[in-house]
Amino acid sequence: TAGVMGYSVDECRNLFLKLTAPGGAHEAYLTSMRLGVIWLSPVHLRKQFLHRGTEHIDPAETYIVTSLHYGQWGMYPASLYQQLGIGSQMVISGRNRRPDSNQSYFWKRFGHDRQHLSGYPGRFSTDTFFQHVNQLKRGISQIVILDVRERGLAQKEISVPFLGAPMYLPRAVPLLAKRAGVRILPYLGCYDPGAGKHRVEWFPPVAYQGDDTATTAAVLRYFEPLFQEHPEFYFNDLASFRRPFPATTRSRPGPAAQ
Repeated sequence: TAGVMGYSVDECRNLFLKLTAPGGAHEAYLTSMRLGVIWLSPVHLRKQFLHRGTEHIDPAETYIVTSLHYGQWGMYPASLYQQLGIGSQMVISGRNRRPDSNQSYFWKRFGHDRQHLSGYPGRFSTDTFFQHVNQLKRGISQIVILDVRERGLAQKEISVPFLGAPMYLPRAVPLLAKRAGVRILPYLGCYDPGAGKHRVEWFPPVAYQGDDTATTAAVLRYFEPLFQEHPEFYFNDLASFRRPFPATTRSRPGPAAQ
């Protein structure tokens, strides 16, 4: 591992980027992203992240905090808390992986168990919808990532324009905003080699537009410029979101999660 070899986080990231062919930028991102998760700590969150647009955030207001699986999506709200004391609580996927799988162990050990760094321990999406709404009504901002499709979960999806084509996403984020009467706080970020740090953009909050599709579209419009410039930093496969998720009727709908 990088720790055994004696490399720092940034040295490891740069090493993998140099060793990766130009066509493999996405693979380089995935490697550096996982290394970043391993080094997740308060010091790292305070020193390695630059936040812009924080003037849009009212620390006294409760939000649905949302992004895509882009860059180090789970670290950005945690860094915001470590730097500015603005807390939020990550809603983590509770369904997609077998508990004994290597990937589940990785995310639990190095990611999910450290979500308290955003101000509160992570919560699971397997809680009921009303429990998520109640957390918001208690004044605790909830981080709900837009592009999560949970196996075995019946999710009513909406088709939203994104980069010139439809993108199918669960309606959890606008629905939670509507039911809890809160605004949506979008953010997006990625690693900037020139600065040697992550740059995180916080966008103006989006109020519920009276319609789930219009509300989600207003959020996605903020994400298009950076996503179009650096598609390699997207963790998921965008092509798979150009098609509806296969429906199932075994479970009731619930919110998306990290």
